[in-house]
Amino acid sequence: MKTRIIAGIGAGLTALALTGLIATITREAPPPPIRSAAPPAPKPAGETRLYCEFYNFVGRSPKVGFYFAGPTAGATEYGQLFQKEADGTQTVFDKRPAWTYDRSGEAPTLRSPDGAIQINLYGDHGANGRQPDSGGWFEAGLRSVQYLNLDGQCRRTDS
Repeated sequence: MKTRIIAGIGAGLTALALTGLIATITREAPPPPIRSAAPPAPKPAGETRLYCEFYNFVGRSPKVGFYFAGPTAGATEYGQLFQKEADGTQTVFDKRPAWTYDRSGEAPTLRSPDGAIQINLYGDHGANGRQPDSGGWFEAGLRSVQYLNLDGQCRRTDS
């Protein structure tokens, strides 16, 4: 008899604890307050952007991508905004490394500040802010020891 009373009390306490746990889990938390997003920083007038991505040897997936802010009027340097690797890691540059833009060769080229990476812009007829094929992609090639020689494409945008 004593065992039945203890078992009944234990079952009651267990039921009470489960009810409290279920009530805690199913209770809805108040939604977080809505915060207004900060307005985007104004883009300098006339600034164009250049995005280039280069593919693995079979050309099926991007291996590395570079994003640049175009030169201001009369300048020849592109500021690197970020670089994205195939594994998803991304390096964002607060101080933009200055890549040189040279149109004197067979194809326009971009060279990294240390000279280790060169991007050949084969289809870049949109230099100085003009868009090739209304913002379409054009052929490019990456030359570097780190990434080897990769084919890819670039495009210019206004944002």
